[in-house]
Amino acid sequence: MTLSIASINVNGLRNNRNRDLIFNWLVSKKFDIICIQETHCTKSDIDNWGNDWKKFGGGQSVWNCGTSDSRGVGFLLQNKFSENVTFINHDDNGRCQMCDLKRDNVVYHIVNVYTPNNGSDRKTFYENLHNLSKMYDDDSVEHYTVLLGDFNCTLDKKLDRLPSHQYNDVGTTELKKSFVEI
Repeated sequence: MTLSIASINVNGLRNNRNRDLIFNWLVSKKFDIICIQETHCTKSDIDNWGNDWKKFGGGQSVWNCGTSDSRGVGFLLQNKFSENVTFINHDDNGRCQMCDLKRDNVVYHIVNVYTPNNGSDRKTFYENLHNLSKMYDDDSVEHYTVLLGDFNCTLDKKLDRLPSHQYNDVGTTELKKSFVEI
């Protein structure tokens, strides 16, 4: 059985028309799990936006709120998705959200991030991600971490930027460490 996961920065879902267009498009793509970033979701939006997702044929939605004009991440599941999933909000400011998906003797830890725009804040954010791998102490199953989202920096300054920058971003080194350590 395959599992399809998508990640997209939605650049805000506050506009009803844009939210409808995005939700309709995402449902049509039939991804099992969709990680969205920069939702601009507040706690008062959760029920309405969850109902909107279902109106277009989606299933469960889980949100980690930012403010009405910044941050926010979410998980959107397809309607027919029936896996055993546990959701965890990793922070209180809408920048990181996780879910654990159990399948057979394997646990997939899916980490959805929207990292800060500021380089030094981004570096600190990535340093804190290093602690994620220490959370999994159950040796009875295999663990795999899937890190995705909007990293707000590039891994390869020549390949990922045009024009290329001379120096690496301050968060790039920490991001690369995250890939190794998580």
